[in-house]
Amino acid sequence: MVKKSTTAPKGASKNTAKAAKVAKVTNPETRVVCPVCGTEFDVLAEHEHTVQNATVLGVNSGLGTIELPVSKRGDALKAAGIDPSKYFSIQIPGGGEQWMKKTDDGGAVVVAADDPVISQIISQGTVPNRALFRRWVMSQVFHGLQADGGITEWIHRHYYNYQWQMLIEELRVQAKLYGKDPENYHDRHRWFNRELVVTMAEDYLKQLRDDAMHRKTHKCHGIPYVTIDHKDYFVTDIDKKLIHPLRQKMWQIRNADTAEALYKATRAFWQSTPCGSNAYKQCPQWVDAYKGMGAYATMQNLIRFHGCQFPKDNLFYQVGKTRLQMLENAAQAYENGQGWRLFGVLKQMIEENGIDIAAKQKAWARAKSLRRTA
Repeated sequence: MVKKSTTAPKGASKNTAKAAKVAKVTNPETRVVCPVCGTEFDVLAEHEHTVQNATVLGVNSGLGTIELPVSKRGDALKAAGIDPSKYFSIQIPGGGEQWMKKTDDGGAVVVAADDPVISQIISQGTVPNRALFRRWVMSQVFHGLQADGGITEWIHRHYYNYQWQMLIEELRVQAKLYGKDPENYHDRHRWFNRELVVTMAEDYLKQLRDDAMHRKTHKCHGIPYVTIDHKDYFVTDIDKKLIHPLRQKMWQIRNADTAEALYKATRAFWQSTPCGSNAYKQCPQWVDAYKGMGAYATMQNLIRFHGCQFPKDNLFYQVGKTRLQMLENAAQAYENGQGWRLFGVLKQMIEENGIDIAAKQKAWARAKSLRRTA
């Protein structure tokens, strides 16, 4: 065995010291960032393929922010919440390999060349992390919890039209996920679905009719009429000319049998409304769904990425179950109009785990600022 020399070349000490002095002044701090979740890691030695879950150490290398590629494909899949055992490769006679994927019934199918998961693994060594569960939702929930008046008042300050804008965008995303990412689709559809859209539409029509019936009337040849969204309606025609056409649009919502159909029907309904007054009250069922989805996504992130435990003093805490299984049981129990109860579980989790929301927000803002200036 040849023993490697540990003696530095002559003059290396002075050169190294000089270079370090210059780097300290001119080089930006090196930060190694995971491209999957944004976590910062220790600076790694060259060719190292494992990382430690530790605080970032600044190194004046002049490289700035580095996105650390996850080199192991299986680890990348696990990080994204995908079962790596379902993907494997086989050798093709004559050379080369073919990616395969196991099906639920035990069979195997060829993975398409443009499969987004495999494409991402091959090109970057990482995959989109679906387990992040919309971290911006957690950020919004924390803002709401810190706001004056609490989460409910914070939601109401977004006014009426926001609920429809948010709902339509949510359904648009669900239409993209439908059939491609059933787990993620289910997690979102649990709260924002056809039943909620119908309820919101009915609530809107009720408020619209009350609005129309109580508006200041004018007269045309002695017949009273009201003006809504620059259009005139005889008071006696409000139901026939104003409400009924929108109920026909609701028929399309009620009969939507795919995510795409529901998205288009909901968008068509809202675009057909004569006005979306911010003076209207937000639909209580939408507020509840907003709280439920917010609580679910936030607890997913707190469990997965912040090491939080499921609150022991809770109905759904059960020895032998994982934290995510307990959360899923709670979500299933509270998905039908009881999202506010799931939000209560979130508050309990925050309290029992000693989460300092203000400190988290400051840390996120500081990290964001560093990324912008790197």
